[in-house]
Amino acid sequence: TNDPKKRFEIMSIPQLGYNNVERLSLKKHFLRRMFRINADVRDRACHRLASQGLDDEYMALSVRRGDKVTETSILDTVDPYIRLAEEGINSHFDGKVPTMFVATDDCSVMQEFRDARPEWTFVSECDNASEANGFVYKEMKLWSEEQTDAHFNKFIAEMIGMASARYWIGVATTNVSYWVYFMRSLEATDDSFIWADPPRVPGLPW
Repeated sequence: TNDPKKRFEIMSIPQLGYNNVERLSLKKHFLRRMFRINADVRDRACHRLASQGLDDEYMALSVRRGDKVTETSILDTVDPYIRLAEEGINSHFDGKVPTMFVATDDCSVMQEFRDARPEWTFVSECDNASEANGFVYKEMKLWSEEQTDAHFNKFIAEMIGMASARYWIGVATTNVSYWVYFMRSLEATDDSFIWADPPRVPGLPW
């Protein structure tokens, strides 16, 4: 909901030990109870992220293309990300450019980002994988077991990477963004992320 009174309503579920908790925080608690990544998969993902230098403060950018082209209008250039990243650098990193972690189903965007800002450091799971044409749901049935494992290991690493970023630029055209929103830290306030795609309602995340 976009209603701040509802979003930050104080709620209690005493049977589960939750008393006087904001509605959004309560949803984050429940996600942690219901969604638990396999320890081996989680550790492997965290190791992959650390190897890219993401054990320090960084910014995450989410780019969704693939079959979304057939469903809705998408951002077909990286320009909106660059503009919002520059705003985030000033508001959350004291003007110092952090490492940029790009989570995407279309690995061709990496060259676009690097061409747009060659002086910035962009890292991604794409550097160890290839999804050059974007994720297409209907093609999953054609994947081998190895391809399926590789996709989901990349996907889990990207979810953790987005959830752990100090500042995150997401896209509202994928439900993954809403899942990641609730994966983020209980201390991650709404000013620590922004949508790259419209509509953007001032002061509201949805």
